[in-house]
Amino acid sequence: MIKKKKTFQKDKYGRYIKSKEFDVYWDEYHELEDISMKESVRQKIERTKKIETKE
Repeated sequence: MIKKKKTFQKDKYGRYIKSKEFDVYWDEYHELEDISMKESVRQKIERTKKIETKE
């Protein structure tokens, strides 16, 4: 019985991801980055508005 060798790729955090899922993994990772960036910008705008109203 011959077992197929599982192929894995390592991401930048050192985690091993199945090769066929690697592109899907990075697509999801980039979507999370975009959401995080949008939220950071939203919070910054909210903070600057609060500072402006206090003055």
